[in-house]
Amino acid sequence: MSVAHTSKIQIAKHEGPHRTARIEGFGESLHFGIHGGIKDFYQEKYGRKITGPEYPSTLDHMIAGVAG
Repeated sequence: MSVAHTSKIQIAKHEGPHRTARIEGFGESLHFGIHGGIKDFYQEKYGRKITGPEYPSTLDHMIAGVAG
């Protein structure tokens, strides 16, 4: 038995690091961004304040996906 699947995802970029992903077949978008120590790191790296709301990072979503 084999299974083949193609994910159909649209990514939209918003203010600062905020992005949303819309996955075909699901109503709600997923929000991606930065927060906490990650935000502090990039603010220091680029020497400027990062604006916009804080959202879970890509890494947060990846860890949640494989932790289940």
